[in-house]
Amino acid sequence: MMTQITRLIVFYVAFLAAITHVRGSMKNVLVILADDVGFESSVYNNTVCKTPNLERLAKRSVTFKHGYTSVSSCSPSRSAILTGLPSHQNGLYGLHGGQQNFNAFDGAKSLPVILKSHGIKTGIIGKKHVGSADVFKFDFEQTENNHPWIQIGRNITLMKSYVKQFLAMNLSQPFLLYIGFLDCHRCPESEFGDFCEKFGNGHPKYGIIPDWKPVYYDPDDVIVPPFLPDTPVSRGDIANQYTAMSRLDAGVGMLLDELASHGYLDNTLIIHTSDNGIPFPNAKTNLYEPGMGNLS
Repeated sequence: MMTQITRLIVFYVAFLAAITHVRGSMKNVLVILADDVGFESSVYNNTVCKTPNLERLAKRSVTFKHGYTSVSSCSPSRSAILTGLPSHQNGLYGLHGGQQNFNAFDGAKSLPVILKSHGIKTGIIGKKHVGSADVFKFDFEQTENNHPWIQIGRNITLMKSYVKQFLAMNLSQPFLLYIGFLDCHRCPESEFGDFCEKFGNGHPKYGIIPDWKPVYYDPDDVIVPPFLPDTPVSRGDIANQYTAMSRLDAGVGMLLDELASHGYLDNTLIIHTSDNGIPFPNAKTNLYEPGMGNLS
């Protein structure tokens, strides 16, 4: 259950912060939350979609093949991760913002607020998409609330600059850093493609993300999941999804490199998961396996 992730983080950080004074070494947590990502990676035996940085993380990790989200939808799932409570208990029943604009109950306790009271610095970079601001309050926030969505969630070079800034803050404190990538959510900015796979690809029209070298795929080579029709349209869609996955993978590599360069790679618990399944029919927002199943 996703709520177990929250309990694990609280236990790990609180316990290891307590023994910091004895052993003299800080312990930290990095949560990497992908958006609408399923099992389309080489870590899960996809032989086409290449994700070398996710493999790099997996080699030093425990990988679960049967993890599940609490809700197959964005904000409720994220609220469960951050409170340890399912959405019907924390109050965030639907999407935060927009017409729905659901918020958690005022009395809900979230992970960053709990950890702050124990002297642990907290930061979020990327997609947040939960509310209210007081319930889900981090010490350091660079999210869609003060940046364009596409920049703060997909521009991994911009995100890297804020990772560096956060890691340089209050060096005496252990930390929780929560990274919310926007890949592989579908792209509301249609000029950038189905999955914003053109954003930052180096073309003069789409700009450049220096830390990402796009990987392109032939639609004939992609693996079509059994719950989708095997048509040229599906294959083209999946090929674009795979390219967006290469940006997510580069972002994970960036995070591992930053932890290493700051001396935190070997004393940081890294948790990588997604909010829900892939944004295709029979998957995201559905109770079928492709909607509820979660990489972790």
